Amino acid sequence: MPLTKGDIPDLLLPGLKTEFEAAYRAQIDDSIAEQIATVVSTTMPVQKYAWLGATPPMREFVDERRPSGMTEYAVSIEDKTFESTIAVDRKAIEDDQLDLIRLRVRDLASRVTQHRHQIVVQALLGGGSSTGYDGVSFFNDTHPGYGTATYSNTTTSVLSATSLATAVSTMMQLPDDTGTPLGVVPDTLVVGPDSMWNAIELVESPVVVYKGTGTVGTSPTDYVNSFRGRLRLIVSPYITGPQADAWFLLDTKRPIKGVILQQRSDVPVEFTALESQSGSESAFLRDRYFYGVRARYNVGYGLWQAAYGGKLS
Repeated sequence: MPLTKGDIPDLLLPGLKTEFEAAYRAQIDDSIAEQIATVVSTTMPVQKYAWLGATPPMREFVDERRPSGMTEYAVSIEDKTFESTIAVDRKAIEDDQLDLIRLRVRDLASRVTQHRHQIVVQALLGGGSSTGYDGVSFFNDTHPGYGTATYSNTTTSVLSATSLATAVSTMMQLPDDTGTPLGVVPDTLVVGPDSMWNAIELVESPVVVYKGTGTVGTSPTDYVNSFRGRLRLIVSPYITGPQADAWFLLDTKRPIKGVILQQRSDVPVEFTALESQSGSESAFLRDRYFYGVRARYNVGYGLWQAAYGGKLS
């Protein structure tokens, strides 16, 4: 029996699923979220993280081991369900506009990776008021430390050479819960579009032109930019609006980073369709087919020492 135009939607779905999965895989490994957040896979709708306190430092093995259990610090992250759906007119399929449909399906894959990036950055932007594992806001100038000591991972200063240098030095000296230096080495600067050119000048320019001589006839002095090559720059389009000047310094090489992106390993990102001519009410009543993506994930806070936030308000 020869194929008809009405057979196309049912035959099209397997190819579109393959198209979506290939586009998603190509983008997810190098996405911003995977670069700046710790990705944790879980099979639980609510995952408790009771290991966010200090891992005990190495000590000389003299008599016997001194194991350290889970600390009293803990946070829980509950996953959320997200979706994105496109509608395709039946006549677009009948008129053989399949390449255009494939482009939109690839864009659906892009929307997933962009949204993961967005919620990770939104967690950073909200860190001045959202509570971290130690009971105070994630970005705070009085994090409880060993004994009566307190520590800061935030500043009200705008991004500048001085504030960036202070942030680097501060992060490298932050200790764990036992007072032992964690060995944090910040490697990534995250800014928004408004701060992009300032950030490029700060971390990528080979030289710095000193402009503060204040003396008529005295030429500015060029000197080697000490930040160059030390920090990776990420410009996020989601740092805008009232917090457009916010900036973040991160240590992204650590196993536990400042933000945790929790995803369901048993509920993968799913591409589905509502398109069958005989089974779809929409196809019958509105002459339209629907293609959509569904995923379950969420974000929360990890190690506050691995992140430093500037100009959050």
